[in-house]
Amino acid sequence: MNKNAEAFKNYLDEKKIEVFEVEETPDDAQETAVFRSHIVVAGQQLPTIVVTDKSIFTIIRVQIAPQVLNDENKAALLAFVNEENMKYKPFKLYFNANGALLLDLCLTNAEDELKGDTVYLIFDVIINYLNENYQSMMKKIWA
Repeated sequence: MNKNAEAFKNYLDEKKIEVFEVEETPDDAQETAVFRSHIVVAGQQLPTIVVTDKSIFTIIRVQIAPQVLNDENKAALLAFVNEENMKYKPFKLYFNANGALLLDLCLTNAEDELKGDTVYLIFDVIINYLNENYQSMMKKIWA
């Protein structure tokens, strides 16, 4: 397990946080570890991962809505996501190749290892954003 994953796992163990499952990528030169969980917003469980490796970067990713981008709504949803990205500095929204709406946030581990308190502070920012914006996002998606 990479040192960032170890540091985050130790933080979770110390704080008795048991909402993550850890998956390591075998035979990966970067020693990638993925911590899987979910965030509950408006009664929906949104899949959430924290991806660490040997680099100085950690990704927090939330799947807001699976397979929602299509030919009919593409222009409107891309414009909406672009507007949201201009408003919010810490994270970016985008659609993956399968049309899922994702929220990504990239942390840098400038102090040699991932700090669990920092991850949880960022989760608060993401959760607050989603609590305030999730229903309006869904209205745009299903319009």
